[in-house]
Amino acid sequence: MLSVLYLLLTIFHFRNYYAAGSSALNWRENQFRIFLLPGPTIGSPVRLAGFQNLPPSLTFTNELITGPPGSGDLSNVYLAPDSTHAYLRGSLGIDSPNNFSIGAAVPNSAVYIANELLQSMHWSNTTPIKIIYQNEVNASKRTTLDTYQSPPLSEIIYWMEQMSINLYAEALIKTIAQVTNSSINSVLPVYCESEHDIDQTAVATIDGSGLSPENRITTWAIARVLYNVRKRASWFPSFEKALPITNGIRMKGGFISNVLSYSGYINNQVFSIITNNYNGATSIMRQKIWNLLDTLK
Repeated sequence: MLSVLYLLLTIFHFRNYYAAGSSALNWRENQFRIFLLPGPTIGSPVRLAGFQNLPPSLTFTNELITGPPGSGDLSNVYLAPDSTHAYLRGSLGIDSPNNFSIGAAVPNSAVYIANELLQSMHWSNTTPIKIIYQNEVNASKRTTLDTYQSPPLSEIIYWMEQMSINLYAEALIKTIAQVTNSSINSVLPVYCESEHDIDQTAVATIDGSGLSPENRITTWAIARVLYNVRKRASWFPSFEKALPITNGIRMKGGFISNVLSYSGYINNQVFSIITNNYNGATSIMRQKIWNLLDTLK
């Protein structure tokens, strides 16, 4: 159950471009990139410098302004599902690099890949695209245009952990739920109870990516799973390799509003820390946690 453990560690990790939702058909991680150029003075407009893999028929209202030095990326993309118009709001530090980019979730992943197929096949832009959301009936009558082999699960999970691609976590937990004929919110609690003797009340999850504020996982549960898999899991080397190295420590960090977490390994020790509803800047709280972990090195 390698993928289930990674889902545990993606809880509490959210950024603007990590929120691309999963669907029956996912493509290019269901996101596109927007390149931004800060203005010459604080308060001046931020210019849209370009796009990468822009969805079809999408327009923008750009309300971004240039922020002071050191303020970094405080931009947000507001784009509703199935919408064709997005709003960019917030600010971008004046000292941001010229090639700075942010990611945004595509409004409709099926239309996204259908449009790319249309362009790749050199079909006319007037060619009608019809998306049919139903089970395949006449599979014998279909024509194979191309075959794409998925990378191994270990590679998928490596990038999921390194880049916090919550889309992967959501797709994996939905797949596990389908294969095991169970509900999405029971996959992690059942795994922790059956494999690690952890009471299901210690692992209450609503989704696979950890973006729901209703998710609840105790540090004891995470630490117990980390300890057990290092002792007895044949796939532990792949798992350990996937964990990012942060502050010289092999650990996975997570963040949503006023919640900051780190779990991982220091030498022969296992740790899990979750700070909830803290006061002050996240950067200060992060440094305090790192200072504490440094004492275990």
